[in-house]
Amino acid sequence: MKTLMIAAAAGALSLGLWSLAAGRTGPIDAVTTGSVPASAAAKHSYTISNVVANTACLAERGERISSRSERFTADGDCDAVWPRLSAARTWLENGDGTVIVADAQGEAILTVVDGDGLAYEAVEPADAMITMISAD
Repeated sequence: MKTLMIAAAAGALSLGLWSLAAGRTGPIDAVTTGSVPASAAAKHSYTISNVVANTACLAERGERISSRSERFTADGDCDAVWPRLSAARTWLENGDGTVIVADAQGEAILTVVDGDGLAYEAVEPADAMITMISAD
């Protein structure tokens, strides 16, 4: 019985030491770790096209701001695609399948809806012939 208790204690001790050693990792490689952006997975790039004006630009949907909204940025040349599009700052999901792309004051610039595949299509203003295709 005494031998069995000693063997059990030795087993528990070695298991504890093994779990401590297994939890250790080597030093972090700052070059490798620093080369991977922390929020890379959260960003989505889009090519925004105006079929009528035959123009296109790039935009990015970024980090989450709230449960329904994310940051949105559009290049300066996006104003040629749709007026004030470069002022867009928010991507707001309405929960009904539509998304409002709004400026910093919350004023809607475009309202889009999920289209075919990885694309969104503008539904408001009604004359906006805009498509947003995922560039990721």
